[in-house]
Amino acid sequence: MAPSKFLIALFCLLVLISCKTKRSDDSGENREMAGQVSVNGNISISGAYALSPLMKLWAEDFGKLHPDVTIEVKETGTGRGIKDLLDKNCLLAMISRPLTDSDRQAGIWAVPVAKDGVAVIINRQNPYLHRILQQGLSPDELQKIFTYDTPGSWSDYLDTTGHDNISVYSRADESGAADLLAAFIYKHAADLKGTRVNGDEAMIKSIGSNKLAIGFCNFSFAFDVYTGDQAGNILPVPLDLDFNNKIDRRERTISKLKEAHRSVWLGLYPAGLCRELTIGSSGKPADPAVKEFIRYILSEGQENVEKMGLCKLNNVYLRYSLESLK
Repeated sequence: MAPSKFLIALFCLLVLISCKTKRSDDSGENREMAGQVSVNGNISISGAYALSPLMKLWAEDFGKLHPDVTIEVKETGTGRGIKDLLDKNCLLAMISRPLTDSDRQAGIWAVPVAKDGVAVIINRQNPYLHRILQQGLSPDELQKIFTYDTPGSWSDYLDTTGHDNISVYSRADESGAADLLAAFIYKHAADLKGTRVNGDEAMIKSIGSNKLAIGFCNFSFAFDVYTGDQAGNILPVPLDLDFNNKIDRRERTISKLKEAHRSVWLGLYPAGLCRELTIGSSGKPADPAVKEFIRYILSEGQENVEKMGLCKLNNVYLRYSLESLK
């Protein structure tokens, strides 16, 4: 009887080990199917201010899933990010403008990861606020304000008394927002005049401390991401797109972040002031850690997009981006 009992015990032990091995294999397979493969390494990222807050959140969350991956994010502006990428000073670039022919010829590969818009902003205590909200500013008027050596006074554009000169602010860094605004008024970023500041936060601080100021920033900085209200002491300027010197229903001031996102999605906001935010690399990514990070951004990471004030991509964009990564 003893040998029989021994054989039965041995059989049960082998079955138990087999089941544990199978469960372990299934668990590993499920993790791989969920995209949580084991990766390690260092990822350096440089570029757009518009994408930086979200990128830092993505990096933090990805690090919790993959503790052997270190990610460094630097806010440098789109132009510097692309330069860093081409000079091999970073593995990924945050880009807030369309790629140029020269970018593509240099071998830059990019996929969209979010959407955003650019707003022209003024101080909430502007003495001519009532007239600005009634009349708005047309693209032609914005061209004069942002590109003329002498932008003039607020009364020059608002048919009102008063001779307070406009204080114009622009970007010192190579900003995608500056490229977008300049193209909207049929100019180049180099044509923009005014006091130069670095980044959206410095822009908002400058406009908020000067009642006569005008500048521009990304939607994600123009609104408080927690409350959805307008940020700081600034106000987006309504745009007189039909040049009739008054703000119609479709041209009204955007007062909430959700309203801004809806305007971008439905095409109510000028297409020339909306853009995709992309991640670029020098050639198609081959590094496993980089590929897994981008895959995460285009799947689980999309849950963080709206939290940081940006517009999520629709499923068509996501499928395209994921396919291009393979």
